[in-house]
Amino acid sequence: MKVKCLRLDDMGRGIALVDGKTTFISNLLQDEEALIEIVLSKKNYNEGKIIKLLCESPDRVKPNCPYLNCGCQLKHLDYAKELSYKEEKLQNILEKFAKVNVKVNKIVYDDNMHYRNKITLKVNNQVGYFSNNSNNFIPIKACDLVSPKVNKIIEILNKEDLKDVKEITIKDFDQMMIIIKGNMNLQNLSKYTDTIYMDDKLVQGEAYVTTKLKDLTFKISKDAFFQVNKSLTEKLYDIVVKELDGHKDQTVLDLYCGTGTISLILSKYFKKVIGAEINKEAVTCANINKEMNHIDNVTFICADASKVINDLKADKVVVDPPRSGLTKKGINDILKLKPETIVYISCNPITLARDLNLLKKEYDVVSVTPINMFPRTYHLETITKLKKCIDKNFITTT
Repeated sequence: MKVKCLRLDDMGRGIALVDGKTTFISNLLQDEEALIEIVLSKKNYNEGKIIKLLCESPDRVKPNCPYLNCGCQLKHLDYAKELSYKEEKLQNILEKFAKVNVKVNKIVYDDNMHYRNKITLKVNNQVGYFSNNSNNFIPIKACDLVSPKVNKIIEILNKEDLKDVKEITIKDFDQMMIIIKGNMNLQNLSKYTDTIYMDDKLVQGEAYVTTKLKDLTFKISKDAFFQVNKSLTEKLYDIVVKELDGHKDQTVLDLYCGTGTISLILSKYFKKVIGAEINKEAVTCANINKEMNHIDNVTFICADASKVINDLKADKVVVDPPRSGLTKKGINDILKLKPETIVYISCNPITLARDLNLLKKEYDVVSVTPINMFPRTYHLETITKLKKCIDKNFITTT
């Protein structure tokens, strides 16, 4: 059937109407017309795929990546249009779901398209990805979002016997780490990497790889979280420092501190920094990083933040939770702490909006800054600054 795309949804899919029913079509841009086939029909919506594109948008570009539905949902969209799409998406989500009317700042970005320092590859005799929202395997020869060094490793892997391998993760920092779930011959791979884990056992190199961020050095372990886009991570942290407006007589609490990157960067702006993280391996890394950088005003706590926060005092709080966002109890604990400023780093606008609905009972949203941390995908990072409202009564969440 012939359809015309009305707009893009929050996942970068085209939206059209088929007999009055909303129909989502991947790779279709606003105002484009196409012949489509319905591949999934539900009560309230359809999903379709393009059979033939009849009318192309001037915003359509030819992507370097040849693979369909590989996770780069916006690779066919002009990059300037991608940026404006993400700004508008964030503005609409915050207005609709959080009733936040603050004008979203201009998106922060750079032009590096080979930004990913970590990829996880599925294996089915070759390496590849699962297509969007399915277990359909897509074998790949290279990935357009990673460095030539990583693509060289992908080339080598595809020549190896991988029948006993399920998954391979590559971490590309100043040093290279490969994590293999399964068993394989490492002879051809060894000279291209520093550290190799196989079935959770260290079989080559040191337990950590090292990278520089700003003027600090960080060691990164096998399972510890680290942002996937280094250049934009540095810009993100510059904004966090500015929004927190640190003072040498203040304490800042860094929740979900991971390997301690934010905590250690903030150490020069505050009297004391407390980082809380539940992942034991990440806290071990954080303490190593603290010692390696000769920083003595940061304390790391390995615990569920909600279980220790009542024993802490802080003038300001920064949170960088997973995509699932904060828990209601965690939000209530932050409200009891009554910091003057909260800086919320989010990789999911939907859970951010949900959490702001609870935080704004005691705090005003001062600024919202999107960061294009994940170019060519619909994902984005957001920094939100909240200030304590002196004219609102404290209301606990339930």
